[in-house]
Amino acid sequence: MTRRPVTLATMLGHYPWVVVHLRCHYCARETRVRLARLAIEYGLNAPLGRVLRSFMSECAYDPHSELRRPQKYGRKCGAYCPDVMSPRPPDLPPSLSGLTLIEGGKADMLPAEPGEPGRRRRVGEDSDV
Repeated sequence: MTRRPVTLATMLGHYPWVVVHLRCHYCARETRVRLARLAIEYGLNAPLGRVLRSFMSECAYDPHSELRRPQKYGRKCGAYCPDVMSPRPPDLPPSLSGLTLIEGGKADMLPAEPGEPGRRRRVGEDSDV
């Protein structure tokens, strides 16, 4: 069975993981909410974007707030869901994710010991000295 990637249009009933992560780029707000709690509050047919919108409503930079005038160059809320379009579960320990191949090889490595520094010449010094 192939799993469809998670988008903001994904319904809570089809969300594949137990915990939903929400973060903001600009402030230190971050939360983890269990999927069951969100399903009770919003219903199984609510899209993930609606949950993100309610997370944005608590932000001082919420662009949809009636208390805030529209600003052309003003800062807007940077709320996002880091699990959107992620191919692996968000809480998967690194030991279970498997090994990854890194491009390059021994030829791409830096030398362990620094080489002998070349002699520095002064301006106007003869080169055959």
